[in-house]
Amino acid sequence: MILRIILLTLLLILLILLFAPARVWLSYDEGTFCWRARYLFLRKGADSPPPGKQSDESAPRQSPAPDKPPMTSEPKPASRSQKPEQTPQPQEASKAEPEPSKEESDKKSGGILAKYKPQSLSEGIDLALDLLHAAGKPLRWLLRRITIRDIDLDLTVSDPDAAVCAIRFGKVNIAVYNTLALLCQFFQVRKKQIRICCIYNQPHGTYRGSCQIRVCPAVILGAVIGFGARFLYRQHKAGKAA
Repeated sequence: MILRIILLTLLLILLILLFAPARVWLSYDEGTFCWRARYLFLRKGADSPPPGKQSDESAPRQSPAPDKPPMTSEPKPASRSQKPEQTPQPQEASKAEPEPSKEESDKKSGGILAKYKPQSLSEGIDLALDLLHAAGKPLRWLLRRITIRDIDLDLTVSDPDAAVCAIRFGKVNIAVYNTLALLCQFFQVRKKQIRICCIYNQPHGTYRGSCQIRVCPAVILGAVIGFGARFLYRQHKAGKAA
């Protein structure tokens, strides 16, 4: 009974770790870019200093070490009674063991990676093509399960010249909506608010935006497993054909 409770607890913890979403918030406001990430109780932001880094004021100052005069020592004359040591030489030279070949040494050092290491340019190209074919479906499956939500854009296009401002306003609209259409082809996109306005007789405009990106670790793990299985299957199939 206790063993069953322990196994169920471990399974519950594993499910929470795999299916708890990881969130990343991105924001841009007048040339200032900020980001922060959160996964369960772990948090990381751009404003927090990296761990292990201390400011110059809090760091203890080390006093410079006093200059010491160089120590000079005169060599002692060797005594006549001392004799140079003689290393014993073997009477018969040991037989040299045969050196392992380059392929055997690579297999021992590289392990499973040496098995797929290309030996020529054509093998390298074939390996790259196999990697691309194997990563196609898992990568598309991964991207379709990444959610970009709460897209909030507040763009104000301004220029002292009305004609230039109108042309810029059209270009900004084309760029924004084409980018959203492209993102919808790969990710799940949810818009919150998109506001683009045009104001004449202003020296410069304002550009603000924010969004949230969500993904589960189980999705990433599934994509990695699918990629590895597809790659190994293609290599096994190519080996049988050869």
